[in-house]
Amino acid sequence: MKRYLTYILLLGFPFFGGQNKMAGQSTYAQDWKLSEQKNEALAFDADIKLSDAEIALDKKLFQLRKQVLTEAETQKISLFNSSFNELKPLIETSRLFKIIRTMPKGGLLHSHSGGLADVKWVISAARKYKECYVYDQKDNEQYIFGQLAFFARENVPAGFVSLDKKLTSNPGFEKELQDLLTLKRDKLCTYTDYWVEFEKRFKRINLLLPYRPFFKEYYLKGFQDLAKDHVQHVEIRFIFDELYDFQHGKYPLKMSITDLQDVLKQVRRTNPEFSLKLIYSSFKFLDPKSVEKQLETAFELKKEFPDMISGFDLVADEAAGNSIYSFQKDWMKLNELSKKYGVDMPLFLHAGESNSVFNKNILDVSLLNNRRIGHGLNLIYFPATMEEVKKQNKLVEVSPISNQILGYVSDLRNHPARVLLSNGVQCSINSDDPSVYGYEGLSYDFWVAFMYWELDVKALKKLVFNSVNYSSLNKDQKKEAIVYLNRQWNDFVQKGNDSLN
Repeated sequence: MKRYLTYILLLGFPFFGGQNKMAGQSTYAQDWKLSEQKNEALAFDADIKLSDAEIALDKKLFQLRKQVLTEAETQKISLFNSSFNELKPLIETSRLFKIIRTMPKGGLLHSHSGGLADVKWVISAARKYKECYVYDQKDNEQYIFGQLAFFARENVPAGFVSLDKKLTSNPGFEKELQDLLTLKRDKLCTYTDYWVEFEKRFKRINLLLPYRPFFKEYYLKGFQDLAKDHVQHVEIRFIFDELYDFQHGKYPLKMSITDLQDVLKQVRRTNPEFSLKLIYSSFKFLDPKSVEKQLETAFELKKEFPDMISGFDLVADEAAGNSIYSFQKDWMKLNELSKKYGVDMPLFLHAGESNSVFNKNILDVSLLNNRRIGHGLNLIYFPATMEEVKKQNKLVEVSPISNQILGYVSDLRNHPARVLLSNGVQCSINSDDPSVYGYEGLSYDFWVAFMYWELDVKALKKLVFNSVNYSSLNKDQKKEAIVYLNRQWNDFVQKGNDSLN
């Protein structure tokens, strides 16, 4: 009996202790799983349920991501410490990019007038006009080297030469001009005042676009490129200017809208689902009185074209311009103007395009009738406002490549959008000014988001459908657009699975 008691003492207690240890491990595993589920439930795409076909595609895209990582390692490319410009050849040769190019993108909600059409095309198209000139002298207060413009022959300013003759006599100038119209961040560690260079790119073409014949050509090309990249809806932060030609002189401001409507009809001949909205845009560096006049003009145009003008924004470098708060008197007049003109004017303000907590523009967006936020990079520094934005169901328009090139984010794995998405803030993917950054369409931005943010098909699907659900389309238009997008998405999933078998 003593012997049995000895065995129980020696072996029994460890046995019971092992049971307690196993129970503890089981509880830990359960708690770990519960913690994972709680975090997943907070994510922006928690409501998405994938079909078997989507799950199959998800596994295949995961393998394609691994292939990119392997290829980068083989080529000794530092994937996470390289600029978009350095990675562009790798992106374009990857199977992942070929699949993403076939993916329906829904809507491009954040783009700018003057940032759509490919610069090679811009030079080629402008060259055909005998009245197109280029400034080939040193910068002065009025013009900068490489600036393009249309002039009547008798009114060409000093320093401008015929673009066609310049390119004919100096073929190498075409490549030089392409570089002058494109902003590249060649290395992540080099210093450049990117906003100064960015604004120079727009200055070099800002005298091209008001010329009415070129204006129509430009937007036709830009829209066709987007449609080719499976974008079905576009919203442009549009800077209104009086169009002109040399036969009639200047046209009324609304001619831009009627011409864009004509361009839209041309695009719809081959892409009947394609749609367009314009967000009337002014500048942050103007004073409140000037912005008040711009708001009045925006309301006048929206009253006449309620289906084209969707809202109002202020653009330009946030670090150099006035704060959104400084225009508070203008925002307080919105209701009065709405009653006067009989139309609503929601805001689509750029806010938080900054790395600094001292930039507090993001605080305004939860207090105003601001439906979407342009960039919103520093929203993560204001947790209460981030929660308000989430509660108010406002969307952040994210432009990853733009954010890297302009110097806000270097390693895109650290992009603030990853924090927003995991906290349930709704976002969409945008290209901002693709032609200025040296590419067309929206596929490149989806590629970098997928790779750097470790997304899956569920996240891609949510981002794509957000771009239509949070668009400025009216209720009936949105319903129709979603039906089309669903059909395109299902087709993409099927063909994607077939091509990756």
